[in-house]
Amino acid sequence: MMISVKDLSFSIGDKRILFSVNFSLEKGGYLSILGPNGAGKSTLLKSLLRLHEKGKTSGEILINERPASVFSQKELARVMSYVPQAGGWIPPFTIGELAKLSRFPYSASLSGLTKKDAEAVDRALEITGLAAMRDRPLKTLSGGERQKAFLAAAVAQETPVMLLDEPASFLDPHHTSEMEKLLISLNRERGLTMVAVTHDLNHPAKTGGKALILQKGRVKYFGDVPGLLNKGVLEDAFNHGFVYLTNPASGLPVILAE
Repeated sequence: MMISVKDLSFSIGDKRILFSVNFSLEKGGYLSILGPNGAGKSTLLKSLLRLHEKGKTSGEILINERPASVFSQKELARVMSYVPQAGGWIPPFTIGELAKLSRFPYSASLSGLTKKDAEAVDRALEITGLAAMRDRPLKTLSGGERQKAFLAAAVAQETPVMLLDEPASFLDPHHTSEMEKLLISLNRERGLTMVAVTHDLNHPAKTGGKALILQKGRVKYFGDVPGLLNKGVLEDAFNHGFVYLTNPASGLPVILAE
């Protein structure tokens, strides 16, 4: 397995956020993480990356059968890249500069890029369609363009695993569709193992693979995406009713909140 999580718990002070989370994902797999607000989705993602400055973690995370705890931060950055949520602070860089910074796991310092680094950056900008915009400052971009810039940086990092926290949040339908197509291409054509937190209940049907639902820090469902359509799975997790339809154009299921 590329990722294996066993009895993972996380707490800050007396507040428990994750309770004995278990799941596994094969190499080249796609995992969509769903759940109500405050369920622990982003916390789970950050636990995989060891991004929590405070808090207590227990359990085991294996990356390619190796405990994540033995990785140095630089070694971990060669295995897993991260695309944060849109919004918030905007780094004072251009698209190209942001992508160059993502090469830090492979260099002794941030000064100067090797030929291999430069090729990785160029390739990432081409894949994401941002090559012609590489000199644009991030602060001048639309939300969709900025999110693609963060994705380009993750691609330039050349990791086998990519973690994404709400990659399509705050995006309009056009940019959402564009982002989903990019993620599917990276997964299916380039073989990246993807773990994506999403509030879009229809995202898993488009990407396929596995789905994990968290509710109050506990796993309510983990399994193949079609299992989400079983009566009561989503209703129980979200305490809400849903309508299940079929998209006549794609044949994919469509989930609507009542």
